[in-house]
Amino acid sequence: MTAIPAKMKAAISTGPGAPLVVTEVPVPQVGHGQVLVKLESCGVCHSDLHLRDEALPDDAYPRIFGHEGIGRVVAVGPDTRNAPAIGARVGLPWLYDTCLACKPCRSGLENYCPTQQARGVEQNGAFAEYAVLEARFACEIPDQIDPITGAPLLCAGLTAWSALKRSKLEAGQNVLIIGAGGLGQYAVLIAKARGARVIVVDQDAAKLQTAQSLGADWGILAGPEAGAAVRRAGGADVTLNFAPTPRVWQTIKDAVNPLSDIVAVALVDDPVDLSMLWLIDGGHRVFGSSVGTRQDLLDFLDFASQRPLGVDVETVPLDQVNYALDRLKTGDVTGRLCIDFNL
Repeated sequence: MTAIPAKMKAAISTGPGAPLVVTEVPVPQVGHGQVLVKLESCGVCHSDLHLRDEALPDDAYPRIFGHEGIGRVVAVGPDTRNAPAIGARVGLPWLYDTCLACKPCRSGLENYCPTQQARGVEQNGAFAEYAVLEARFACEIPDQIDPITGAPLLCAGLTAWSALKRSKLEAGQNVLIIGAGGLGQYAVLIAKARGARVIVVDQDAAKLQTAQSLGADWGILAGPEAGAAVRRAGGADVTLNFAPTPRVWQTIKDAVNPLSDIVAVALVDDPVDLSMLWLIDGGHRVFGSSVGTRQDLLDFLDFASQRPLGVDVETVPLDQVNYALDRLKTGDVTGRLCIDFNL
């Protein structure tokens, strides 16, 4: 077995809005109930951009972001039960740990635990050569899944999977996907696999072409007439919003069929004009969906291992993590970005 070094390279956030600093830090000590993972890859997510450019609590710094990590177990902490074996390939997703005792946890919805800890927020993440993983939250990665193309599945893909799972989607219905970036592209592939017709709205014509190449039935440019265009295409029975702006709400209102599901996924802090009378008259359900549970991840990885998801994944070395985040900020990404620790 390869010796574990004392130091590792990591991308460190030292404060809100500051570029991440790639430097050497001590390799984390593996504690009770934990395993140590040597990273092979880590996806670069819009949530990482949000964390870099917005303030964490003052006592959170310095912090290592990154929550789409894949690597191999290289050490097991003392008194750790049911741990993956040395050499097992595991994922390091957003959900780091929960209490496992509250009602959401006991109901199999631990991603809504009020005391949950997130990787890259309360705990260090996977923009580093090594990271610790709570053994009870370890998820082994199927052999059929490549660590580069598989890394974005741990957040982007899982988020799309869980949002559709929580809807009442049935085969033959219409799914409206707003935002044709990485999350939207995974949603297209998953919805088509579930037998849906898929309508995509985005302000970028190139991203609409990408969505249609992945199987979307219609691509519609965002704008004042987008909702009416969706209605002409059959209307939306299920809507997933991946666009981080409240401006999409009018499009959604104009697009939906009666008894529709509207799932909020993008991080939109500003309010929208939601009329209770509109809800009552249409019988709509409007709800949020946040990443996914451990079981959701296991189910989704099983699905992805049998049906490869052809979203484009571009690799960068860890030293270029700020470049990757800046490209996300400007929208200069076709699919997903992923740190390859072998570069």
